[in-house]
Amino acid sequence: QIFDWLNTNGWLVLSGGADALSEIRAQALSRVDAEGAVAYISFAGDLGDSLMDDMADLGAPTGYLVDLEDSDNNAIYEQIRSASIIVIEPGQSIDKLKRLISQTVLHAMKEALDRGTLILLEGLAASLAGDLIVGDTGNIMNGLKWVNNAHVMTGVSNVLESASASKIYDYEPETIFIGIQLGSALVLGPHGYMETWGE
Repeated sequence: QIFDWLNTNGWLVLSGGADALSEIRAQALSRVDAEGAVAYISFAGDLGDSLMDDMADLGAPTGYLVDLEDSDNNAIYEQIRSASIIVIEPGQSIDKLKRLISQTVLHAMKEALDRGTLILLEGLAASLAGDLIVGDTGNIMNGLKWVNNAHVMTGVSNVLESASASKIYDYEPETIFIGIQLGSALVLGPHGYMETWGE
């Protein structure tokens, strides 16, 4: 492999964003235990209402919205840790997304992944999985480092035309650049298993 990622029993699905046909969401659901619950983390303006409606239409099991700004860290931890699938829907700010994914949230997600959970990261949330990200104001920051030595770009048609790729290249030219179009996903599984979904 030219890059590596978290060594767990779970799945990371890096999606270019929510597509009109919901193909990536449907494929993610087909990979998980139908008996488990879905944990939704949404930064969208409707607080995940359309996301949860769409997932229900696709046959998703019972789910619940996790409020990362809740003061009860134990509740957040348990809601995330026990889910069979976790869907992270971003808003417009990668800075806010990074700030609210606290150590508590990260530990819960890592435990969930070790149990075999699938985490679907859409749009900016998928970008956050990389080693380096470009913040809202153009500053370069560390991502979650789930995908090592990589900068993940979503909703792009040409990596070479990406402003964030150019900025990261100037900062760290050894970085691996991963571009994921809308309606596509990069799927990273256990034991180095990798595949692509969508176009």
